[in-house]
Amino acid sequence: MSLLKSRVGQQAEQQRYPVPALDMQADQPVSLIASPVPRLKHERHPLLSTTDYHGLIARCQQLEKRVFPKTEAMNLSEELRKPNQYLFVVLQQKPLNSEPHMPLISYGVLALCKVDCIARITKVCTDPLHRGLGAGEHLVRSMLAALGDSLALDSAQHIPASRRFTCICGTGCLRMNVRAVQLHVDTQRDVAVRMYTRCGFKIKTTIPNYYAEGRDALLMNVNIGAQ
Repeated sequence: MSLLKSRVGQQAEQQRYPVPALDMQADQPVSLIASPVPRLKHERHPLLSTTDYHGLIARCQQLEKRVFPKTEAMNLSEELRKPNQYLFVVLQQKPLNSEPHMPLISYGVLALCKVDCIARITKVCTDPLHRGLGAGEHLVRSMLAALGDSLALDSAQHIPASRRFTCICGTGCLRMNVRAVQLHVDTQRDVAVRMYTRCGFKIKTTIPNYYAEGRDALLMNVNIGAQ
């Protein structure tokens, strides 16, 4: 009975938060763009329109509810009111006149701390239906580039050339004196750990019972030169 209820709940959740399907053929290049969601109008990148940005926080929150349990879900609207929190998104670039919004593939939250000059990636989420495109790695590399890591995007040589990634946030665009970036990841998430390692992160320590009893976390760190 519990399994039946779980399936019914998943179906109801999918109906409440419909997922836009990516209209792609097997041999069609994946065109993804990454951008921090601007706080002010003049910060909007010319490649994205007001329509593209409209409702992105709400769309990220919908994906948050589908992917994470309540105990790990973040209230994005509340968190992003804080001046040191930045939302990054990865969208699929759609042809003109196809959809009112570019499909949301991945998003992440970056927190900047002026006290210790460390930025912390507090959330990385990729739509389960669209994993395997490299969007999560592209998202993390875009965050590092925005903090001033000029090699973050250039070092992604292993990504197939057929996947057209465009980072539309300039290197160092956040203009913060950040010396390192940290994040926590579940020790059981091998795919995520390998992805962060490709982005330059190294394991600093293991924190027992970080997420729950018996669920440990790795604290990973990457250094960034002072800007």
